[in-house]
Amino acid sequence: MYSKLVKHLIFPLHEKILGRDTYNFLERLENEQYMSEEKIEELKFLKLKDLLLHAQSNIPFYQKRFSDAGFEPSKMQNIDDFKIIPLLSKEEIRKNVDDMKWNNSPGGLQRYNTGGSSGKPLVFYFDRKRQAYDAAARALTHRWWDIDIGDKELYLWGSPLEITKQDKIKDIRDMLTNDLLISAFEISEMQIPDMVQQIRKFKPKCVFGYPSTVALFCEMAQKNGFKLDDEGVKVVFSTAEVLYDHQRETISKSFGGVPVTDCYGSREGGFVSHECKEGKYHIIESNYIVEFLKNGKEVNCGEDGEVVLTHLDAWGMPFIRYRTGDVAQPGTNGCACGRTWRTIQNIQGRTTDFIVTPDGRWQHALSVIYVVRDIEGVDEFKIIQHAVDDIEVLLKIHEEIYPENGNERIEKGFKKRMGDSVNVKVSMTDSIPRDASGKYRYVISKVESFK
Repeated sequence: MYSKLVKHLIFPLHEKILGRDTYNFLERLENEQYMSEEKIEELKFLKLKDLLLHAQSNIPFYQKRFSDAGFEPSKMQNIDDFKIIPLLSKEEIRKNVDDMKWNNSPGGLQRYNTGGSSGKPLVFYFDRKRQAYDAAARALTHRWWDIDIGDKELYLWGSPLEITKQDKIKDIRDMLTNDLLISAFEISEMQIPDMVQQIRKFKPKCVFGYPSTVALFCEMAQKNGFKLDDEGVKVVFSTAEVLYDHQRETISKSFGGVPVTDCYGSREGGFVSHECKEGKYHIIESNYIVEFLKNGKEVNCGEDGEVVLTHLDAWGMPFIRYRTGDVAQPGTNGCACGRTWRTIQNIQGRTTDFIVTPDGRWQHALSVIYVVRDIEGVDEFKIIQHAVDDIEVLLKIHEEIYPENGNERIEKGFKKRMGDSVNVKVSMTDSIPRDASGKYRYVISKVESFK
């Protein structure tokens, strides 16, 4: 009963107060996900042209960028025409953030930031329209899994920032909208009983969080004898990190075999795609132009490329041909779920999650992750590539289980995959910190691997 009150009264009122047209955008997306490919392309072209004309008229950074590239939005004939605009890097955003904003944006601009893989903060701004479209996309894809606005949702979050920024107003808002946020930035065995008790009291219908955080919580709850399979959870939503098969299996089993579904996006890039019940990741095509590029050229279906985004509804601070630093593949068209939106597949994480070998090959993180994971007694680990021939492996271990030849096995495994010239240093530690964002990354490479 209360969930219906949230859906039909409290949440609409909340969005109206904030000046966001989320419900109307959600209704549009409900229809657009089944439109013909021709209609979708027509819609995207019109939205793109409007965005580019706006950027030319109101955003100093893009006025110069378009002029330097010899690009005139009013003369566009198709989507491909805008691809003469240079790609947008994170460093350019850092240097030009003030000239990239539309200061007269209706409802004002909201400041956000992300630590990023390099540790350098990236500051950016959202307008109300972009916020609403991102929220609508998230609500739409929740419905794909039979979760609607107002259903109880547990946020098992790994970022301390989301906790320290909370004030009494946000606590009340979460309570009113049927949301519960539990901090899982540093999970210890002492915290588990209280966390489980909160979940049992709240009885969420779904869980939302980083897969590394949710999986770690599930493992520790199981280790301490707590069962989570009768708490009412119907689905777990994974976000912000690559969801590995072993994490999906752990999480699903802990909550009684429920589906664990994945989305792809980022704080600055927005809500790009989500997995449907057929296992395909559909791009929210009404909101994006997505390119997959390697060496500046489009790759074919099934080939790896860097994901380049143009958010069609980001008018307050446009992201036009933005290099995400993520590697994925364009997927096949058509899906048994009936949605006509294109798909993305084999989402492999950031370019900095790849290892570069001395002979120039780049390998996905999994190629070295399994070297470490297969050794008994390893509790936590992080692999850092300082240079092409310099690898450091941070280990938190159970000393009574970790084998005497564990370090030697790690060294041999890395050399087998990367070459004998690689220097591998194994360092023992009592704790392995997360990134400033709260995410947990198994592999960090400081070598540029993808251009």
